[in-house]
Amino acid sequence: MSLVSVTIEDHVATVVIDPREGRYDRAFMQALGDAAEQVGGAPDDVRAVVLHAAGGAFGAGWTAEALAGHDGIDGLSPLGGAFDALAAAPQPVVAAVRGAAHSAGLELALACDIRIAAEDATFAMPETEAGLVPRGGGTQRLPRAVGRAHALRLLLLGETVDAAEARRIGLVSVVVPSTEVVEAATRVARTVASRGPIATRLAKEAVHRGAEMPLQDALRYELDLTVLLQTTEDRAEGVQAFIEKRPPRFIGR
Repeated sequence: MSLVSVTIEDHVATVVIDPREGRYDRAFMQALGDAAEQVGGAPDDVRAVVLHAAGGAFGAGWTAEALAGHDGIDGLSPLGGAFDALAAAPQPVVAAVRGAAHSAGLELALACDIRIAAEDATFAMPETEAGLVPRGGGTQRLPRAVGRAHALRLLLLGETVDAAEARRIGLVSVVVPSTEVVEAATRVARTVASRGPIATRLAKEAVHRGAEMPLQDALRYELDLTVLLQTTEDRAEGVQAFIEKRPPRFIGR
């Protein structure tokens, strides 16, 4: 199996990762970045994305090769670039997490919009134990997901939390049996894909970009996106379907 594979069916892209020995190296990150650009660049075909690992672990961390011998911005930035590309995809991305999501594995999960965890999933950011700082967005996306207090606890102490604790602190949305996690994530993605595709993309954009703005600016940005949506055929179809009490037929325009 390839390091990363992509299949598209009924407007849902399924991205399956299979890093060697469950750890992320530069070849894997290149393949992941290519997959992120593929799905992100196809908004007409892809309305939602599911991401899961082929093996038992979502990601146990970086390989020694990825960690060593790449000093400076030019050497380090490619490691997190794939995560950035995935986070920047206009479509909502749903992660199905089984087993360990540690270090880079947790950073990949954090680059997704919705996280569904298996009961056996564990989460950790242990870089400081080795005198390192997370290099794939962990120090920035983790506090945005769980708040500063929980993020600092995980970052500074290197604690491993189980799925139940991850759910309690808001790191994951749902916890399900391991055998059901991919199905559960796919079900969520299919529900997203059944919604207005322009609306879901703009809602994601409003949340992520608005989080970086002062509240009043963010509210104005939300209003601007709402006005933009009103010019689309999908918005008219959604209103008409509501009036006629039938399922809407969205076309992405």
